[in-house]
Amino acid sequence: MRLLVFGGWGQLGSELAEAAPGHELARPTHAEADVTDADAVLAAARAHEPDVLIDAAAFHQVERCEREPETAFGVNALGAINVARAAGEVGARAVYVSTDYVFDGTKGEGYAEDDRTNPVNLYGLSKEAGERAVRLSCPDHLIVRLSGVFGHAGSSGKGGNFVETILSKAESGEALSVVDDQRLAPTAAADAAARLLRLLETGAPPGTYHLVNRGSCSWFEFARAVLEVAGLAADLSPRSTSPDGVARPAFSVLADTRTGSLGLPPARPWREALGWYLSERDAARLRRSLR
Repeated sequence: MRLLVFGGWGQLGSELAEAAPGHELARPTHAEADVTDADAVLAAARAHEPDVLIDAAAFHQVERCEREPETAFGVNALGAINVARAAGEVGARAVYVSTDYVFDGTKGEGYAEDDRTNPVNLYGLSKEAGERAVRLSCPDHLIVRLSGVFGHAGSSGKGGNFVETILSKAESGEALSVVDDQRLAPTAAADAAARLLRLLETGAPPGTYHLVNRGSCSWFEFARAVLEVAGLAADLSPRSTSPDGVARPAFSVLADTRTGSLGLPPARPWREALGWYLSERDAARLRRSLR
């Protein structure tokens, strides 16, 4: 299978490269193919002749999305259209990587794939628009929603991921204050990548899928687990979400109700995935340094 991944050098794309040794995988850089440039996206699709186009590019800094709506919708919605249309042009499947932030967080239990979306901020709105665009632009599509992603490649848009931020601050002796009123399903990028490949390999029908690790926690509970598993002591305290004017869903846990029927085994619990992530940090750094 030939895969063309836009945003392929981020957390998910890097893990796809690790998990797909039996497939051909191309990852053009942002300079080579910006998803907001329809001509560049189509040229890349024609050059690589992929079976699958994956749009893992995203503008996901929540506060900046509020200040820069044109950029948010340009990357997250227009980019989605460009990738989906290019997939249709070359006869490939389109995969759009989306987020738990398409929900408003008021359900109080895990969101299923078909639950009504109702984003509460511009980031969520732009990703919801991207989902709609993909559904309309390419019938042969998969929309995969993730939550609280942590991968060894870090997150270029955020300057690292949550796990690495907690470890860095703890190691420097900095006091940590983490929100305890937002609940999510933390997800290892490696697990999401492996499950996405399984969906593609098994010919999963078009639709929306939640590729998250099992269980849920608050960001504070997640931070506490990071420190416990890493064996670090830190001054960690819970706090409420800061009133910065940007609404966030209080309970955006995603429930995976579909992959089991396709023969995928249950995803491992998030804490088990966290333990694996921490145990593999040094090896992952070495692999990246040798590329």
